[in-house]
This record gives sequence, C-alpha cells and structure tokens, in this order.
Amino acid sequence: MLALTPVIAYVGLYLVMDPFKVVHRYNGISVEPGDTLERIPNKRYVAVEGLKYYNDSLHYDSFIFGSSLSSNFSVDAWKKHLPDTASVYHFTAGAEPLEGIRDELRYLFDNHVNVRHVMLVMEEEMYRRGTRYEEMPYVPHYDVSPKITWLDFQRVHFNAFRDPDILLYQFFPSLVASKLVEDGKMQTVPSGGRNELANEDLENVLDSIIISDPDKYFSTMPWLVEMQPLPDPMPLSIDAKAEATLREIADMLNEHHVDYLVIVPPRFRTQPLLPLDHALLCEIMGEEHVNDFSGDSTLIHDLHSYYDGLHILTYRCSELIDRCYENRRLPHLK
Repeated sequence: MLALTPVIAYVGLYLVMDPFKVVHRYNGISVEPGDTLERIPNKRYVAVEGLKYYNDSLHYDSFIFGSSLSSNFSVDAWKKHLPDTASVYHFTAGAEPLEGIRDELRYLFDNHVNVRHVMLVMEEEMYRRGTRYEEMPYVPHYDVSPKITWLDFQRVHFNAFRDPDILLYQFFPSLVASKLVEDGKMQTVPSGGRNELANEDLENVLDSIIISDPDKYFSTMPWLVEMQPLPDPMPLSIDAKAEATLREIADMLNEHHVDYLVIVPPRFRTQPLLPLDHALLCEIMGEEHVNDFSGDSTLIHDLHSYYDGLHILTYRCSELIDRCYENRRLPHLK
C-alpha cells in the first residue's frame, strides 16, 4: 500500500485537475479566457464533444473534415456557397488519417445527425498516413474509433500528464510555457481566438501580419525560404488500404445522398498528386466532386500564401473554395 500511494496520489491529481479537459464533463469551451496556450491539444476529442454540446441547439447539417491543413478552409468562406439555412461545423484534427474521417462520418450517421453537405480536405500525405493511437494529441475519441476504449483514451492522456513540464504548467505556467510550445506538447492560442460554435481556430491577426510584411515574417524561417524546389515525386499514395477506406467514405456519402466536395490542397514546393492517384481518387469519389489543386503552379511556388509551407493562408483557402464551385460540373443543391 505504501508503494502504491504515490501512484494513487498522481492518478487522483490527474482526475481532479483534469489538465487536458478530457475527464470532467465538457463545457463547450476549449480555450478559457486569458489562456495563452491551448490546454487541449487533442483536436479529435474537442470536435466530438463540441458537436455533442452544441448540436441540440444549432442542428448542424454541414461538415468540414480534414487534418490541420483544413483549418483555414473556413466556415464563413464555405457558407457563401451553401443554403442560407446551413449550419456548419468543422471536424479538424492534427495529422488526421483517412480512417479518422471514415469513423467520424460513421459516427454522425449512426447518431442520426442530419448530414447534408460535406467538404473533405485531403492532402496527398493523408492517403498514406497511419493512425497514432498512443500519442495524446492524436488518439481518437473513444465514441468514434472502434479501436479505442475510454480506458485506453485516459491512459494515453495520463501518461502525458506524467511529463514533469506538463505537471509544472498546472502550478507555474509562465515557467514552462515556452518550452512546452517548443517541444510541441502544447500550442499557442490562435491569433484571432476561436469560434467554439463552429469548432474553428481564427488566424485573422496572423494573416494581417503576414500580408503586411511577409519578408519580415518569413525571415524567422530560413529553412523554409531556402527550401529546394520540387523534390522527386513520392511513390503512389493510394494503396489498397487507402483505396478501401476511400470507397467506404464514398459509399456512406452516396448512400445518404450527401452533397460533397473533395479538395486536394497544394503544398509549398511539393510535387502534385501523381496522375494515377488522381485518376483513382476521381474514380472512387466521382470526378465531379474532386478538386485537385495539388498541382497549382502559382501556389506551389508562392511562399507568401502559407503560414509555414504547409498551412495555406485563410484568404487563399477561400479562393480555392470559390474555384471549386466555379468549376463544379453538377448543379449545386440548394
């Protein structure tokens, strides 16, 4: 009993302090007023709990899915192309795999959520990205993934709480905040705050900084500015497993008569989706739904269109959404 006392005390501290806000009942707020760091790095958990919290009053029927690259494909930019009554929610998660999107869609349909419109932001890397069940920021919600139980989920977060810096942050946040950000264990609150109702980070302040003086902003990223253009193409991304998952996603969307579009975003100085991958994606998801911008010659080479070479500025993402609807072959369902 004496040997177990420190362990029991630490578990008790985890349950009482709830450092990642995954133990106590979710209150609809992922970033508390005055926070300088996001205390919930697990975007998957936030997305599901936020949906549960707000859906009874807001009745969501339109959803954006994707990894962090989808974050700046904003709700407001998409709503311009949706019916006036559309209620939009953003399912975004860091390093989201295809299986994550499939499981989240299945969760919505199984819980009788009225899914009418869907935007799928699927960068080339997503088709070959594996799941990361043992990492706190990426472990799926236990209500969504069939491979994760509540106990599994809490175990991963408790193991993260064992980090001395995470524990110290609960008592003396200013001492370790910078180190936690540098180590990738927490992240700064978005420059424009958050729209909790849509589960969306807002980067409008950072956008203004980049647009007004991009050279000064990118001077802090010499590795990115000096990045060599267009390395050799990657092997085919859509293997048999990815193909099967894509077909499951397409079958669900078509079975429920969902109006959907697929966006393959560009990345700075990165090869576009290979023609065979593009053809297979069009065959599975439907050519009229696929918008492949991975080969956009302007955006591939325009550093000033990105935050960091991966994530595209919000206004550029808005332009891509507009282009999707300009080029759409099927009439938009109003």
